[in-house]
Amino acid sequence: MRHEIRKVVYLHKFFDIKKSTKSIVQYSLEKPSQILLQNIHSNWLQSLHSKIHKHMTVFLSSQCKVKKIPFGYISENLPEYSELLEHDLNDCMPKKRSELRFSLVIPEQDVMQYFIQWQRYRKYWWSSITTTPSVFSIDDIKYGDKRAEVNIVAKFPWGQETVETITVASEQNEAKGTSTLNCSMTLENALFVLLLDALTSITKEGYLRLHRMMAPYQISFAMDEETKKKETLIKLAALLDHRLNKKGISTWLPDFSVPMESQIKDNLQLGVAYTAVLSEMTLENGIFHLLNSSTMVKEQLHVADFDHYAALLCGKHTPNE
Repeated sequence: MRHEIRKVVYLHKFFDIKKSTKSIVQYSLEKPSQILLQNIHSNWLQSLHSKIHKHMTVFLSSQCKVKKIPFGYISENLPEYSELLEHDLNDCMPKKRSELRFSLVIPEQDVMQYFIQWQRYRKYWWSSITTTPSVFSIDDIKYGDKRAEVNIVAKFPWGQETVETITVASEQNEAKGTSTLNCSMTLENALFVLLLDALTSITKEGYLRLHRMMAPYQISFAMDEETKKKETLIKLAALLDHRLNKKGISTWLPDFSVPMESQIKDNLQLGVAYTAVLSEMTLENGIFHLLNSSTMVKEQLHVADFDHYAALLCGKHTPNE
C-alpha cells in the first residue's frame, strides 16, 4: 500500500510536497484537492437529506432540546486547508482527520431495520461517487454487548480500506427505549480512496477517472498556442467559462502559453471530463470540438449551444431550461 499512497501524494496538481522520507510525507492541499473535499462534503449532506423522512427532524448539534423520536443530528469538523498535513505511508489516511458523523436516535424495537437500511444507503452513496461502483462493499457485522458495528470497505488489488463505519448502540441514550445509530467517515480518507480508485483505473492517455460529481473541474479548454488569433480565442474561452459557471458547471482555464498537447494532458491529469478545443475556425463559424476524456473521441458543437449541452452532460439541466 505504501507505493500506492505515495503515487497519490505525488499527484502534483493535487498536493504540494514540503518534505518526504521513506515513511513520512508532509504536504499542503492544492486547490483541486480542496475542491474535491468540498464536493465530498456537499454530496454527503445531500445524500443524507435524500434519505431522511420528512417527519424526521435533523439538528446540527446533539445539544438541541426539542427532540421527537426518531430524530438525527450531524457532527462535523471541517479541515483547515491552509494547514500542513503529514502522512504515514503505511496508513491510507493522513494523521489529521476531519470526521463527518450522522447520528439517529431511534426506537429500540426498530434498531435492526434502521441498521440494515442505513448500511445499504451508505454503501450506495459510496458507489455513486466513483467510476467503479464495485470497489465498495459491506463487511461482516461485528456484535458486542448492546452494540453492533459494520464497515463499508473499498477493495483494491493490494487489500481493502475501511471508508465508513456504521454502529448501533443502546447504552448512554437520553431517552428510554431508544438506540443510537452512527454513520461516521473522514473527509481525508474519502479524498485518498477516491484518488486511489481513480489512479487504479487511469487510462493510457493519463486520464484520472473521477466521477463527474466529484471531479474538481468538469470542463476545460485547449487551443493552439501559436494561433494568430490567440487573444480573441482566450476571450472566447473566458466568455464560455463564465456561461458554464452560471450553469453551476465547474471549469478550469489551462495555461494557454504551453503547447496544446500539454494543455490537454494537464486537463486529463486533473480528471477533467471534457475539453473544448477551440480554433481559428471557431471564430468564423462557431464550431469547435469537444473531447471526451474517457473515450478520447471528439464531437462537433456550436458555441451557441455549448452551455445548454454541457448542462445535460454534467447533470445540471432542469426541466425549466
